[in-house]
Amino acid sequence: MDALRGVAALGVVFYHAYEGNHLSGLLAALPAWVAHVLKHGALGVPVFFVLSGFVISHSVARSRVTPSFIGRFMLRRSIRLDPPYWFAIALAIGFAVLSARVVPGKEQPAYAAGQIMAHLLYLQEVLSYPAINPVFWTLCQEVQFYFVYVLLLGLARNDPLLPLQGPRTALLLGLAALLSLLWPLGLVTTEPWRGSFLPLWHNFLLGAGAYWAWRHAEVVPFYLAYGALLLFAGMSHSDNFTTASVLTSLLLWTAAASGRIVSACSWRWLQVLGAISYSLYLTHNPITGAAFRAGYTLTGRSPILEAFWWFVVTGACLAFAWCVWWLIERPSIGLAGRIPLASPPAEDLRSPAAGGPERDGLRAAKARAAVRDP
Repeated sequence: MDALRGVAALGVVFYHAYEGNHLSGLLAALPAWVAHVLKHGALGVPVFFVLSGFVISHSVARSRVTPSFIGRFMLRRSIRLDPPYWFAIALAIGFAVLSARVVPGKEQPAYAAGQIMAHLLYLQEVLSYPAINPVFWTLCQEVQFYFVYVLLLGLARNDPLLPLQGPRTALLLGLAALLSLLWPLGLVTTEPWRGSFLPLWHNFLLGAGAYWAWRHAEVVPFYLAYGALLLFAGMSHSDNFTTASVLTSLLLWTAAASGRIVSACSWRWLQVLGAISYSLYLTHNPITGAAFRAGYTLTGRSPILEAFWWFVVTGACLAFAWCVWWLIERPSIGLAGRIPLASPPAEDLRSPAAGGPERDGLRAAKARAAVRDP
């Protein structure tokens, strides 16, 4: 999963290099498929959504969701996500101000206090404020995914000790899945409100469905039917976003069912890329634009020089993301991890012997099933 996250983030970086016309001369000299691949690097975003659905499902799977649990869960998410995100907001504003001062004819940006506050709270889309950095829109969606998913579990009074966590849980999540089909199937074409999560809800639920199908064999037919409907919708409507989500979900489920989810793609460099992927995603856009502009100002442009600066700029984005991860994101992860979601775990409450073989077996099973919190 870390490997997929890293590849997805790098795909978005390459997409913005393409979309910003930083490589036009180089791509004109290369086979057309290279530009085609870079153009579709933005499909790293649906990969993120599916991974979130899988990992969040795993992180709450053994807990009974109560109002206090939802509060702790959202606080933990906030501590995990906010510091790197807030730094990225400041970085984007700083680069925009600097660019206006050094680039002839570029207007000085004006950021209203309400716009900045809305960004800090992931509400800029809902409140119709212009984006400080275009990549931030996905976090507005993610926060809604997280909250609504755990809220549904709470409303269902889920019980991890019951089959499918209880009939109400299965019913509510099934209804949520049916509702999510309205947008990709084209039955509904408008947002209930600006920045609503509902048109993209199916992407998150594909990840959650892969997890549930892995853990509960009886869910597999429903999961496959859901995925088949979405694959049909994606292909018939030329919706590459949905198609990419379905394929990512199937890949996760296959890897989990075959026991490869904790061992495949375990190369060190790829795991490091996955570890810094959130910081890379948040910070790459202003760095890419500024670095390409500075490089071409120094050397001019040609296909060879564009290739050279692409390599340098990509390295700069990775190095900067690693620094942000080390200095900001890594401490945030550690601090978030100190907030317990459930204590003690629900399974341990029913264990006949606190230190007996049943508990040891449970620990071993948990260790085998461990998936890193993103």
